[in-house]
Amino acid sequence: MSIFAASDFVTVFEITRNSNGFFADEVFRLLIGVAALLGSLRLLVRNWRRRGGAKDYIGPVFVLIWSVGWLYLHLLPNVFGHINKLLNAYQQKQYQIVEGPVEVLHQQPKTGHTKGDVIRVNGKELEVNYFYATPAYHNTIAHKGALNAGTYARIYYYEGEILRVDIRK
Repeated sequence: MSIFAASDFVTVFEITRNSNGFFADEVFRLLIGVAALLGSLRLLVRNWRRRGGAKDYIGPVFVLIWSVGWLYLHLLPNVFGHINKLLNAYQQKQYQIVEGPVEVLHQQPKTGHTKGDVIRVNGKELEVNYFYATPAYHNTIAHKGALNAGTYARIYYYEGEILRVDIRK
């Protein structure tokens, strides 16, 4: 085999920090939470200096509580930690690889409301859910995914999440 031989596979997905626009979306959500938190604190201080009545505190306190809840539930270590865990697994080659023809056991409709596409490659079952917020591969068949029935694929995965998809030309 020549060192100049072309690969039989084409990479159709490879995880990055901003795969699926996930990182940018989370930074945007972080900015919303921080802006609401700082805005509510500013209003509370302004109303306190003016010696405002109880009605002057209702809105800012509500926004303060909402922003803390927003930041706690949507972000902080869970989301960014998940991105880093998947990227580190890929970069440090802690993934498993499965290769073979794709069998589709369940197909997720375009509108969701059910589990994702369930595929089997060489005996390994994986689920691809378009509506699961992840930087890993999530394009289902209904959303122009590459893992269709009969496609010969090489899939790199970690803890059930697909980090890279190569398909045979």
